[in-house]
Amino acid sequence: MTLFLSFCVLTLSSLLSSIHCNVLVPRGLEACGGSLYVEDAVVIDVPTQENCIWKVQTDKDHILVFSLADGGNFERIYDFTTIHDGLDGDAPALLLENQIHHEVGLTRAGILNSVYTTSSEAAVRFKNAPTSTFKLRIQKAVNCPFNVGSESQCGRIVDDTSCYCATFTKRSQASQSSFCIANQMKLLAIESLVEELAVHSTWPTTYFWTSGTDIATEGIWVWESTGVNLYPGYANWGNSEPDTLDGEDCILIHSTVGWQDYGCGSGQDGVCEAR
Repeated sequence: MTLFLSFCVLTLSSLLSSIHCNVLVPRGLEACGGSLYVEDAVVIDVPTQENCIWKVQTDKDHILVFSLADGGNFERIYDFTTIHDGLDGDAPALLLENQIHHEVGLTRAGILNSVYTTSSEAAVRFKNAPTSTFKLRIQKAVNCPFNVGSESQCGRIVDDTSCYCATFTKRSQASQSSFCIANQMKLLAIESLVEELAVHSTWPTTYFWTSGTDIATEGIWVWESTGVNLYPGYANWGNSEPDTLDGEDCILIHSTVGWQDYGCGSGQDGVCEAR
């Protein structure tokens, strides 16, 4: 680990190289500008020098999200830093007031203090030396649509980087899965209580299809969208579930009932996700 972190610091000191690791850049060792590639998340100090420019990129099928590492109000750095939506010198500046917010997910702490690019590239211009210490967090994020049809609702309900869309057009489990894939997402695979509670608190009292199924082998439950077995892992079955009735090979969830094995051909709402 020591060698890995040392390599990252030395790379920054070269000024012209790119970062390909997820580290916090120590104050006093940060470079005044250069190229920055974000594989997952990076935290950097706002430089004490003026007129520093970082050109930031991530995977082409993702976007970038910027926030303060301490979770503070993003407007605190506007006097010192401008983030442009793209590498072009004329690219528009990202501001809290020009961000279009989703209908859901806005109440979680931190969402309103993040700004998103529309592409995989951004230019960060540190125009003035700050009057106090700031750390800027840069993360790779999935693009979150504002809807996936007229009867849908999308938002960042778990964290800044993932996206969930509820579709209220009733379909079979297989059709809901196909619908999600057509919109560059996957049918829900629940990996934790936190994730499940976020879904239910956002869209309460609704039955939703997940990608859970034992259709390949009875009793062996798999999240079809990820190929991961349900066990060992998180589960939240309702009373007497799963039962042994024939033809109930898919997992349906509800906020008060828990998980049920249910007939896959039944028309139900669904939740798509991209993480």
